[in-house]
Amino acid sequence: MDQIVDSATGARAFQTMVAMRDGTRLNTFVFLPPADHRSANSIGARAERGGGPRFPVILHRTPYGIAAADARDKFDCTHAWLPNPAEPMRGSILRGWRAIVDHGYAAVYQDCRGRHGSEGEDRVYADDAADGHDTLEWIAAQPWSNQRVGMSGSSAGATTAFAAASTRHPTLRAFFAQAGASSIYDDVVYEGQSIEMERLWLWVAKNIPGLSASHRASVMQRFGIGGAELDAAAERAAARYSRLDAARSAEPPFVASPDWMHLPLAGYPDFATWQPFLDEIITHPAPDAFRARHNFRATIDIPGFHVTTWYDIFQTSVIAAFQDIQARTGTQKLWIGPNEHYFVYAENFWPSDPYFEWFDHWLKDGRLKDRPSRLVDEQAVFYSPRAWVADRALYRPDDWRHAERWPPPGVTPQRLYLRGDGSLDDGSLVDGGPGGPPRDYIYDPRRPVPTLGGRNMLIEPGPVDQRPAQAVPDYGLIYRGEKLREAMTIAGNVRVTLAVQSDCPDTDFAAKLIELLPDGRAMLLMDGVVRAMYRDPAAGPQKLEAGRVYRVTIDLGDIHHIFQSGSRIEVDVTSSNFPRRARNTNSGNPVLARDTEAAIRIAANTVHHAAATPSFIELPVLPEGG
Repeated sequence: MDQIVDSATGARAFQTMVAMRDGTRLNTFVFLPPADHRSANSIGARAERGGGPRFPVILHRTPYGIAAADARDKFDCTHAWLPNPAEPMRGSILRGWRAIVDHGYAAVYQDCRGRHGSEGEDRVYADDAADGHDTLEWIAAQPWSNQRVGMSGSSAGATTAFAAASTRHPTLRAFFAQAGASSIYDDVVYEGQSIEMERLWLWVAKNIPGLSASHRASVMQRFGIGGAELDAAAERAAARYSRLDAARSAEPPFVASPDWMHLPLAGYPDFATWQPFLDEIITHPAPDAFRARHNFRATIDIPGFHVTTWYDIFQTSVIAAFQDIQARTGTQKLWIGPNEHYFVYAENFWPSDPYFEWFDHWLKDGRLKDRPSRLVDEQAVFYSPRAWVADRALYRPDDWRHAERWPPPGVTPQRLYLRGDGSLDDGSLVDGGPGGPPRDYIYDPRRPVPTLGGRNMLIEPGPVDQRPAQAVPDYGLIYRGEKLREAMTIAGNVRVTLAVQSDCPDTDFAAKLIELLPDGRAMLLMDGVVRAMYRDPAAGPQKLEAGRVYRVTIDLGDIHHIFQSGSRIEVDVTSSNFPRRARNTNSGNPVLARDTEAAIRIAANTVHHAAATPSFIELPVLPEGG
């Protein structure tokens, strides 16, 4: 039965359990504009005979809960989640039901499977494509729906939107996805085929409290344990999370923490009890059918609005979604702002709010046929030229730039060679270019290089001084260019290609792009990794042979950054970046997640520099004024 939830506007709401194809029911809230709202039945749809008005719909599916903190229970739609008026852009659910209804849409909220008020077991996006499709099918059959649906969400909510869009349900006409994964495994869990430990471990731990009663029952049955034992595991997991988080304050951070250094990763204490799917997530080291099922962007063919930041953990996945889908449809938009994952929730991140203009165009095109959309007509890419702003409160997004594509027109690649004397050279000098003897370093997985900055989720993100990391034993190799005589802008994807060898059957090679400032600070701009045994992921595991030189390419992601005059470009090569990425034990075992301490080998790793085996970084240089 509808309930009036907003007496000022007459908006109505009800809660229901929507059945999926396997009979699992998902907790769902529906919010409807008043029957006399100006948008009712005006978008090319008509009311059924004897029925009420029909509206376009915006759907949100989230693992973070659809009921507000003050709700009487998880099914109380009269106290549904809404953004704090002081932070209207924050939340996995974008803009909130009240604003959505006020704009003439029906708003639908849904708890994902196994989360909060929904039945079933949470399997971390494995069911979100099918569940999203089934929810769209249910919406299409409702008397209040005109069968024009949009989906939106942020972070995990963006990933569920990508998942549903991948099924090509005919009622889904457009989506708005910010700071979320379009291919959860290839881009986010296994960046460079190395397990992205920080984002995965801390996210799983933080989300244990949101697992539903049905998920809890499933876990108890699976492990043959009782409620008291499961509750004790939750308490231990919370304590473990606190210790993991506190390890950032150590000197050096993380690497002396027994909780971070614990092996094996599979069956991780308490986390894997509450979230058994964690072991599934970390045991697919190369592209396979399981990972392909989670490449949601591969089949999306509807208009999409993509938002990310330069230091967002999902940056590479958002840009890849824009590039892939834009090539098929020509109907995508991409906005990239400064700072880390969470800055998208700040009001001053946004040059303007495109949300309702986007959906009005695609879901209410009958109303807008005589009123062109500025947003839809402008160039596809809108980005901040500043990758990081230190003073968030005073930031003003008044310098963003438009481009017809990413990277912007005018970018040209510039190759800088890593040389045996530790220098970087563009090859313009007579004796420049590749050259010099190989350089060696030791990688001991028991003494990893600590993570300092970068595209992190809960560890400090951004451009952090690398000198403390460079001071640890067996850090790796450092290459530095000459002082820049004038500023240099880069805009686009950055890759490092190395000619390497190792005396172990497997190891990681990690690369960092750094701006060495005149005052001595070594500020991280971006970093990447490749697991050497999976240097060609499609070919499967290929162990390294001692004494043989291999070519590996490391993707550092994308950026727009201006190197200042007087700075020096620096490239660092290491074999760990922990706990951003799980340690490679160097064992040669395909599934590193099952390796114990006994599997650890110490690697002697080498980078070559000769003309026949060059190592280099390729920078996307944008001319001044470009």
